[in-house]
Amino acid sequence: MTKIYLISDTHFGQRFVIEFSNRPFKNVKEMQIRLMANWNEEVNKKDLVIIVGDFYAGDKVFSKYLLNNLNGEKILIKGNHDYKYRYKKLLETEDIKVYSKIEFYVYNHKFILTHKPLKYIPKQAFNIHGHLHRKLLSPKYDQSKYYNVAVEHNLYKPIPVERILEDKLGIRNINQDIIIKQIKHSDINKQNQLPI
Repeated sequence: MTKIYLISDTHFGQRFVIEFSNRPFKNVKEMQIRLMANWNEEVNKKDLVIIVGDFYAGDKVFSKYLLNNLNGEKILIKGNHDYKYRYKKLLETEDIKVYSKIEFYVYNHKFILTHKPLKYIPKQAFNIHGHLHRKLLSPKYDQSKYYNVAVEHNLYKPIPVERILEDKLGIRNINQDIIIKQIKHSDINKQNQLPI
């Protein structure tokens, strides 16, 4: 059975993030090795990984290397460091789709996936986000409505969607195929897909 994982702010190939986020790595190579190993220990080849922004920096060869060596089917939600020239290199590989945001429903609860946390969330909705490296969320937001999947807050590993659903809704064993169909085929998500 296919499982869904979420991860954000890997920043593959970006040295600045080690110091900026106080990551426990000596250099970019060490960071990349650890992040890739953690990813592949959690995710199987048939799983779906939603990268909630700020994936990588580098050329087309590096993007192809990452996509080929990280397990699972990959979808990217554009982050503030996923500049157009970067995500176009990803799209040219034809191994990933890029979205501005993604939405799905579980038991009448809406989940909105965005790189930056939303300022306003509809009733009975939750925001899965990244972007915030040093803190989970500003105290001005209702903490119960958000889930930060940035690697600094999750042991530098992808998070199973079932953990998020249990945390927010108190439910387990959701049929993830239903969520995958919504992600890939709903009209709203098709509208949020970015073209090459």
